[in-house]
Amino acid sequence: MNADSGQGQLFRSYLSGRTAVYAMALGSAAAFTLGAWQTDPLIMMGGPAGVVAVVVAIAWFTADSKAALNFYWGFANSVGLTYANSIELLPLTPLLGAGDRRHVEHWIYGRLPGGLSGGIGQLVWERIERGSNGRKGVADRNRFTICTVDLEASLPLFHGVFLHPRRGLFAPYPDWLASTPTRTLEVESSRFGERYELRVATDQDEIMLRRLLSPTLVSWLANHPLAPGFELKAGTLCAFVPQALEDGGNLTAMIDATTHLAGRVLAQVQEEQARVA
Repeated sequence: MNADSGQGQLFRSYLSGRTAVYAMALGSAAAFTLGAWQTDPLIMMGGPAGVVAVVVAIAWFTADSKAALNFYWGFANSVGLTYANSIELLPLTPLLGAGDRRHVEHWIYGRLPGGLSGGIGQLVWERIERGSNGRKGVADRNRFTICTVDLEASLPLFHGVFLHPRRGLFAPYPDWLASTPTRTLEVESSRFGERYELRVATDQDEIMLRRLLSPTLVSWLANHPLAPGFELKAGTLCAFVPQALEDGGNLTAMIDATTHLAGRVLAQVQEEQARVA
C-alpha cells in the first residue's frame, strides 16, 4: 500500500460522477454560447475544451488527495497511532524551524515502539524572497519526511548534534544550518564520511558525542538503506530523509530507525548517569 493506492479508481469515480458531468455539460454550453455571442470561433472551440480540462484536473487532484488521506489514515490505524492531516510543530531543532514558513502534513503520532512519545509526517518548508518587482514569493519549497521523539533526558548531555546527508555539489535543498553556530567533526569511517556531514553545537561535549557515535552505531548509519539524518537538540530527536516516504514499508523503516537512534541516546544517558553516581 502507498499514497497512490486507489487513485485511479477514485479519479474515474469522480470524473463520471453527476457533479463532474453537469459541470462539463453546462460549462461547455456556456463557453460555446459566449463564443457565439461574440462571434469568436476560438472561444466556441477552445472554451468547451478548457472547461473539460479544468474539470479533469480538479477530479485528478481530488482523487490524489483522497488516496493519500486514505493511505496515511489507514497506516496510522494499522500501527496503533493517531492521524492528523496538518499541524505545526515547535522549532526545537534547526530543521523543525527551517525556512520562513513551514507546516507538517499527514502527521501520525502517539506512542512509538518502545513506549516513546513521538510522530512521523512530511515537513514542508519554504523560503520567501522579494523579487525584482518588489513582491514576495516562494523561492523554494522543500518536502522532508521527519520522525520526532521526545528525549527530555538527553537535554543536559546533548546540546546540539546535527548529522546531515551530504548534499553534493548541486545541493537539492538549502543549508538550513547556515545561521546556526556549529563546528564540523570527523568520524573514522570512510563510508560514513561519504554519506554524512557531522556538525555539533559549539558548546557540545565532544567526548560525550564520541561515546554516542560508537563504531556499531556509525556502521549502522553508514549502511542503512534510507540514509536517515538526525538532529538532537532541546531534548528532541528529529530523524529525517530529504524526500516524501509514501509507502508503508519505508514509513515503518523510518519509525524503526528513529526508535533505534532514540534507544542509543537513552542508553548513553543512562551510562553517563551511572558513571556519575
